[in-house]
Amino acid sequence: MSKKVVFGILLGAAGLTLACLCTSVNIVPLRWTPTAVASLAADTWAPNLEPAGTMGASLCVENLTKILHDSETIYLPGAELETDFTLVTYSVSGDAITDPVNVNPIPPKLKDYQDDTAAQQKLWDFFADVIPADQRTEVTQFAVFTDGPNNSLGAVEQTDDPRYWKLEMDIQDGQKFPALSSTLVHEFGHLLTLNESQVTPDMQVFNHPNDQGIYDSAAANCSTYFMFEGCSRPDSYINRFFQRFWPSLFAEWQQIDSETDPDLLDQKLEKLYEQHHDEFLSNYAVTSPEEDVAETFMYFIFTPRPAGTMIADQKVLFFYGYPAMVRLREQILSHLCLFVEKP
Repeated sequence: MSKKVVFGILLGAAGLTLACLCTSVNIVPLRWTPTAVASLAADTWAPNLEPAGTMGASLCVENLTKILHDSETIYLPGAELETDFTLVTYSVSGDAITDPVNVNPIPPKLKDYQDDTAAQQKLWDFFADVIPADQRTEVTQFAVFTDGPNNSLGAVEQTDDPRYWKLEMDIQDGQKFPALSSTLVHEFGHLLTLNESQVTPDMQVFNHPNDQGIYDSAAANCSTYFMFEGCSRPDSYINRFFQRFWPSLFAEWQQIDSETDPDLLDQKLEKLYEQHHDEFLSNYAVTSPEEDVAETFMYFIFTPRPAGTMIADQKVLFFYGYPAMVRLREQILSHLCLFVEKP
């Protein structure tokens, strides 16, 4: 079992890694317009994100769905970096980000992004505008990074205290609002299904992330679905999702997930998806049960209620079985649709 600490979104990447491939949603044209071309050579970058007014929920969802399959075709100009660079980390208090700490050294060509506090604030403000405040209390840090365009867009990971989480966003890819919106909903899906009310953190595993013996012992003592974040509670979303949709596939997936060669891992996961494509909403969902449930949550938000009988459809309907999730969907859509322009 791989120890996956970071969950994120990748854009235009060929391989599957610890982060999520962005097969995810673009939404209709929005008022998110950079004042200059976003590239490493740009002198300024100041996206203008403003609410676009209200629109009917059904029309909003129709537009979200219409753009879903186009999301992988939109790429930013510029060269990817060999690694990612964290630029600044903020503390989170309610709706506010405070106490920025710049990370140094960074390449000189990234200094303008590090200094662009207005753009950093807009990334956070959008997350705070769309996700209800009572649903993100476990987010205590916000980090802005970049690895160049079309690679990693965002991620969540546990802080030094595994009860709390850090949200991370790429300031370059974050200007592409359609991918930004779907990424943030996907990442929120992780927070929703992995927070302390859903999964009991295992401090031994957390404090010894490279000790396979400790991990195996903890997993053996867990009667529900176990992951790096800990033992899932019996009534948690992740455990119920796993017990319903993964038992027949899990042993095969575990064998694949033990592959240490990244290229071979990619190939085996892609083959697994091809063999079970009617069970997954995207090819990235086969990466793990954790990614599967987050991808499913994203489709739950961005698409109409399915009428099909495939397992992939049943996964979306899983969330409709919780009245609290239906209400949360309405909340997120009511906030998200304020930013969606009519076609």
